[in-house]
Amino acid sequence: MAVVFVNLPVEDVGRSVDFFTTLGLPVDPLPEDGASATLVVGTEVVVLLLQRERFAALAPGPVASPGDPREVVVCLPASSREGVDDLVARAETAGGARPEPVQDDGSVYRRTFLDPDGHAWGVLWMEPDGGAPPADA
Repeated sequence: MAVVFVNLPVEDVGRSVDFFTTLGLPVDPLPEDGASATLVVGTEVVVLLLQRERFAALAPGPVASPGDPREVVVCLPASSREGVDDLVARAETAGGARPEPVQDDGSVYRRTFLDPDGHAWGVLWMEPDGGAPPADA
């Protein structure tokens, strides 16, 4: 099984750990230097929260600022529409911002929030069958 690692630069790793822990997401303990933390999104996806200087050492070129045009939105799955709403509400309570309204096309329900560093996160629920008609239809 391959694991996808998403690397995100953050200003304050401790603040990010507090934010994502408040959301109920598992964060592995910080290494002694405090320059990174591991946010475990699933068995196949891990988000590395890296102090900007540590991120810069890994990435060629300048490190983008959160206010720059968006390059990526990290999406988290939810088991229900209510789960989407709950996670976004917890993000807002923990200091995140909600940048856009609900997107609901019936079979897909999505909301977004910004973490304290301004990274965009989506929370997504999809009909289990993707909204496809039954096989006998």
